[in-house]
Amino acid sequence: MIDIQEFSFMESRELLSIFQSLNNSYGADWYNAEMEEAKYIWVTEDIQNPLGFLSYKVLIHPNQIDFIYIVKIYALSTHRGDNPILIKEERVSEILFRQIDRRGINILTLESACEELDVYYKNLGFEYNKEISDEFAKVIGTREEIMYRKKKDIQSELSDEERKKFNV
Repeated sequence: MIDIQEFSFMESRELLSIFQSLNNSYGADWYNAEMEEAKYIWVTEDIQNPLGFLSYKVLIHPNQIDFIYIVKIYALSTHRGDNPILIKEERVSEILFRQIDRRGINILTLESACEELDVYYKNLGFEYNKEISDEFAKVIGTREEIMYRKKKDIQSELSDEERKKFNV
């Protein structure tokens, strides 16, 4: 039975250890301190069998626009790639993105790990625009390229100048 739950970092520590072990993903780049400040959405098969997680923070742009920064998104190696194990005909990452969409915040941002993922994220509606991405990167505190996705109903929250900038 598939379960979706949200936890803090402290509540996620055991699941993170189990996930790292199942995924054979030991290494320095797997974990960073920023993950401690994030909230976690987990897709599990029974509570002791994590299939994937998404960690995120809600941040505020200087123009008072709330946005979500996706810190990390991982699925077990068996549930990603060209031929993943699907859950009710969906990828684990699609389930996680749908859960994050339910937070009611119009802009999602993330750092893509590679060009292959860039293509996948673009298929999910994410895009890269240097000027906009640089603005989000400053708030997030990174020098990495930031991809972003906006929902259609964002227009009501933005000024005319911001609408032009975000092409809405």
